[in-house]
Amino acid sequence: MTGDRLQAAWRYTGAELWRPLFAQFADAHPDLPVEIVRTLLVRPRGMATIFVGAGRYPALDALRADTATYLDSVADARAALRRIKPQFFVGGRAIAILLADIAVALEEYGSPDLEAAYRTRLEQFVKRHTLPYRLDGAPLRLMPLLHGELDGLYQSLLARTAVSPQLQEALAGFENAWHRQSVDWSQINAKEAIRTASLLAENMLVSASAGQENEFSRALTRMRNGNRFPSNEFANIFDRAYTFANTYPNIRHPGNQAVVKRDLRREDAVLAALVFVGLSACAHDLCEDVG
Repeated sequence: MTGDRLQAAWRYTGAELWRPLFAQFADAHPDLPVEIVRTLLVRPRGMATIFVGAGRYPALDALRADTATYLDSVADARAALRRIKPQFFVGGRAIAILLADIAVALEEYGSPDLEAAYRTRLEQFVKRHTLPYRLDGAPLRLMPLLHGELDGLYQSLLARTAVSPQLQEALAGFENAWHRQSVDWSQINAKEAIRTASLLAENMLVSASAGQENEFSRALTRMRNGNRFPSNEFANIFDRAYTFANTYPNIRHPGNQAVVKRDLRREDAVLAALVFVGLSACAHDLCEDVG
């Protein structure tokens, strides 16, 4: 959903993130370059893969082979950091994961000043390159946004949910689930992302149509009867997506194994999220009286 804009911007991290940070904390934390490179090159089991496989780029293979050397001195660590090229990463999302992992590593210093400086630099970096991410805190991480008008819809959704703790909780549930499936894709995590997206749409739709909780279908019917959609077939898009979430096994309910044609794929979660999040963002506007 984010393309490779972050991947392309990696080439600027030396000038905009690392060198200013190293200079600012040269006295307090002189080993900072080593810890950054450690987070890059030492990825214990359980951490997300960020680099392409062995054999793709000899320079990357050499970096991996000489990891111990680069962690032995600050000068070598800085040299290794300069050798990391954008194409070494599996994509922009991998860099977003790395930047969040670095935030966790910096917490080990116990320095609020260092953590604040990293966050400030990262915020400036995201804004300067107009990257399709939002910076969240506790823990610090980059959350992917949708492009163009879809991003605008999502921003309006954030504004809508700000007035209701229940809607805020539903949105946070979806965002956390979406982050998990982005970092660690699996059938379980994909289903949870679809489930929380459908719950977000349900809460938003019921709120917009002045209905009761857990009344997605009835709220949709009220909007359909009020001619809020351009056609019934258009309304059926959301109705069928909701039926899918209810009947495909273990999304919202145990479901019906007989409906399964294949396992979920990444694009299925994306499409389902687009339908539900799009409805969530537009529900209140759709319910407004037309002139």
